[in-house]
Amino acid sequence: MRDGASYAARYERKTRALRSRPWAVALLRGANKALTLLFYLAYAALFGCLLFQGESAARLVWLVVVPGAAFVVVSWYRRHFDAPRPYECCPIDPLISRDGTGRSFPSRHAFSAFAIASCWFAACAPAAAVLLIGAALLALCRVAGGVHFPRDVIVGGALGVAAGGLAAALFLLL
Repeated sequence: MRDGASYAARYERKTRALRSRPWAVALLRGANKALTLLFYLAYAALFGCLLFQGESAARLVWLVVVPGAAFVVVSWYRRHFDAPRPYECCPIDPLISRDGTGRSFPSRHAFSAFAIASCWFAACAPAAAVLLIGAALLALCRVAGGVHFPRDVIVGGALGVAAGGLAAALFLLL
């Protein structure tokens, strides 16, 4: 699959600056948690915003069903593909601790963040753009933290954009 020693060497080189500064590691871990929480709140705020604007609950269903169904499919695929995490197959010490093994591909954190950000195009394009930047930062945190390979967050993000974009399009068109 991958040359574990080669990946470990690249990971060590790219995270050396973080590792030498305890405050930077703490910042990475804090950003991972804060950005994850931001997206939970952003999803709730999306519905609050649209309801405040007078949207019917029936139209909001698209923003729940499409990303929700895609999340179920991503979760099913992760369980059956059961890709190892970087700390399982490479000799690295991850900066973000995580209980458990496997189920790395695709990243559900990246999927969810990009899906929620894309759903925001149904209400406010500037907010969606800011959230897409936040989603990219969360994806970077997951890779820098050693809990995902880059491919995990890239595919998770792409699937999230597709699901959230489809949901926003259906919401706006129907």
